[in-house]
Amino acid sequence: MIKALLIFAFLQLADLGTTVAVFKHGGVEQNPLVQHFMTVGPVLGVILVKVVALAIGLGCFMMAKYRALFMANLFFAGVVVWNLSILARLA
Repeated sequence: MIKALLIFAFLQLADLGTTVAVFKHGGVEQNPLVQHFMTVGPVLGVILVKVVALAIGLGCFMMAKYRALFMANLFFAGVVVWNLSILARLA
């Protein structure tokens, strides 16, 4: 199940990268939780959220909550696709 954790980590990096790209093209963050973290700066705020997400993902892995990790992977894959669609519209 290490594969699920590695996919989770990859998706977190992909979300970070696509979110920063959206910011550079004039987009804004819509998630209120992430917006709260962005008070320290847009990129730093998203990095902080990703660090928290990675810690939660690692916790799921260590507690053998593989289904939760799988569901999170599906969710974040959707987030990355969403970010890419926003980028396509902004470009």
